[in-house]
Amino acid sequence: MKLKFEYGNKEIEFSVVRKKRKTICIKLEESGEILVSAPLRTSKEYILLVVKNKAMWILEKQKEIQQRTSRKVKRDFTTGSTFIYLGEEYPCKIIFNEKNKKITIDLVVEESYEECILNNGYTNINSDEILGIKLEKTISRNKMFIINTNTMDNEKIKIALEKWYRAETLRIVQKRIDFYAVNFKDRVTEIRVKEQKRRWASCTGKNAILFNWRCSMARADVLDYIVVHEMCHMDHRNHSKYFWNRVSEIMPDYKEKHEWLRKNGMNLYI
Repeated sequence: MKLKFEYGNKEIEFSVVRKKRKTICIKLEESGEILVSAPLRTSKEYILLVVKNKAMWILEKQKEIQQRTSRKVKRDFTTGSTFIYLGEEYPCKIIFNEKNKKITIDLVVEESYEECILNNGYTNINSDEILGIKLEKTISRNKMFIINTNTMDNEKIKIALEKWYRAETLRIVQKRIDFYAVNFKDRVTEIRVKEQKRRWASCTGKNAILFNWRCSMARADVLDYIVVHEMCHMDHRNHSKYFWNRVSEIMPDYKEKHEWLRKNGMNLYI
């Protein structure tokens, strides 16, 4: 159900979902969309009243979202472009070969030897000593994405990169769920990775956990928070104080991770 009202010269429209809950919750998505969760028997008039009282707060939050959106980096698929993995940005190198059977992606460590400048101004990276002057060799190790491709079609490279992130997300969350399982009586019945527009993850009533494929872009400790958050829904199916107390028992500093995700989540994309 959608409702709307006028506030000054602005029209505020929002979606309402009725649930088994005691209070009204107002949430803004990164798209700017307003979602309102309300108790099952709450009247439209009362919902409108509550949301109207929060109109200034809503407009301020929408402005913050617009400012963050305007700062989004436009990513392309050329050598030197950067992509995020576990909270760190890494450059990519595109290697084109039309004989490749498919697009392959690897995150590798590249070693490079730094040139050493001698006292006399000459450089040499192959000799250990010249004219009695010892050279100091330094090795630089940098992680980077290597994309071997048979096409320069951006959309096809993007699809291949998304598949890589999906596989990484699944690999990591499987290990982290195993790690945190000791804290729970129930067990996760299924792990899936999929496209989720509005959520980082969700837990079903049958304890299957569905993860957004972009989770492997988040910092490692933040990804742990996402895992713990969803596993705690096996004990509490809502976001009551009992739920958050449960999260805190396992991860006392979860608020910092939650805040990082709120502030940086919109930058985790390809």
